[in-house]
Amino acid sequence: MESGVKNYKIAVIGKKDLTIGFRLTGVTEYYDTEESPKAEQIIRDLMQRDDIGLIIIGAQLVRGMKDRKILNAIDSSILPVFMEIPGYNEEKVPDTLRRLIIRAIGIDISNKT
Repeated sequence: MESGVKNYKIAVIGKKDLTIGFRLTGVTEYYDTEESPKAEQIIRDLMQRDDIGLIIIGAQLVRGMKDRKILNAIDSSILPVFMEIPGYNEEKVPDTLRRLIIRAIGIDISNKT
């Protein structure tokens, strides 16, 4: 009996030191790159697929991107969801999780005013 719930895959895009940690947890969709233009093409390809639910991407790649459509997708896409995370020895991305929660449920649950 099928439950009607679709299982989505997680994809990780970033430097090897970022993707290896996710590979150890069982993520099989990973793309090692340090080049933002290459990451933009990978995102275009992943967004065409209907089996990808979450794209984790290194923050350094996002900072180097020029394609406004891709940057807009990273900020506003509902499916797949994008999550920027810092690589090793990088500054933390401010409020990334907070922005995801606001996008998902429509309200800000933090104590910030």
